Amino acid sequence: MQNKISFSKGTFQLHSNPNFNYQLNRTFSWSNGDLDELKTAAPQITSIQTWKTEMMKLAENAFRENRIKHAIAYYRMAEFFMVHGDPDKLKTYDKAVELFYEYNTELFASGIVKKDRVPFGTGYLPVMYVEPENGKPMDTIVLHGGYDSYMEEFLQMILYLRDNGFAVYLFEGPGQGGVLRKEGMIFTPEWEKPVKAILDFFKLDDVSIIGLSLGAMLAPRAAAFEPRIKRVVAWSLLPNLFDLLLVGKPKVMQDTMRFLMENGDEETVNYMMGNQMKKDPQMEWAINHGMHNMGARSPYEFLSTINKFTYLDIADRITQDFLLIGAERDHFIPVEFYKPIIDRLINVHSLTYRLFTEREQAENHCNAGNTKLVLDTVISWIKLLKSN
Repeated sequence: MQNKISFSKGTFQLHSNPNFNYQLNRTFSWSNGDLDELKTAAPQITSIQTWKTEMMKLAENAFRENRIKHAIAYYRMAEFFMVHGDPDKLKTYDKAVELFYEYNTELFASGIVKKDRVPFGTGYLPVMYVEPENGKPMDTIVLHGGYDSYMEEFLQMILYLRDNGFAVYLFEGPGQGGVLRKEGMIFTPEWEKPVKAILDFFKLDDVSIIGLSLGAMLAPRAAAFEPRIKRVVAWSLLPNLFDLLLVGKPKVMQDTMRFLMENGDEETVNYMMGNQMKKDPQMEWAINHGMHNMGARSPYEFLSTINKFTYLDIADRITQDFLLIGAERDHFIPVEFYKPIIDRLINVHSLTYRLFTEREQAENHCNAGNTKLVLDTVISWIKLLKSN
């Protein structure tokens, strides 16, 4: 059977709010949403509540018209901004996942993509994996997402890598996708533990690891403690999750927040963050979702937890070949963050830094506008290392 590989290309100005704009682009680029429908819905989106309303309208309309590819995209992204406790959240997630596996039934039945569940902690980590048709992979890649990832978003990526000669093991870890929603496991900065479980279960050695977004910090953290990882691809690496949350805020607010956190002033921090959440939909979503995926009971507890999600304290332990991928206009991660990241990689075997640009239509977070270009870059980098 033919693989269903297709990458949507391009970045578009769909919304004045940077995060809504990015998530609308992501719905088109990674989830196969229809660009014209997204353009029509965008002006109606003014909050995370109206995001849900508009995405659910698109989802149900696509489902009625049997446009299942589009329905999957809209159900998935409708659930994205639903807060923990919303009675529609879990059933909308289930609907998106159920339709995804029905839509791709033939692909999984053919054996091109296999699924498994790896025991971990109190539950299981879901894994999709592929091997090249000739059964002789030029490399084995372990792939995972970040703060808000669903593994189903990355199906096209693993199929493309398979067609280029790679074995790929795509997994969801604690805090992600179904592991959070169905197993109730929250994020851990000790990412070497779920990675070890994957490597042990499938008896993998000499692997490359690719992590996206928050995963671009977690993958190097795993590499610092896991010698079976030989190559690291950090796809939109951020140095510290706490620092990232304050990016773009006035300096006086940043300084005040750091002072309050250092002095344990929980009441004032919760008050200030509550006000920020009322003003800023991105902050409202980031903290609501973060409290859920980090297992925090308050904004203060959330901020205390995410300060442990840093790569700076382990950067000097990374000795592998390292590919750092950035984006020229990433609304989450400013370009200025990359120099201190690079400066800390003092013991890597080799370092390659690639900044993707607007002209390449890959300037947004995780270069979602031109995924194929990034994958081609990763493939060339691994091939070059393997040829030496």
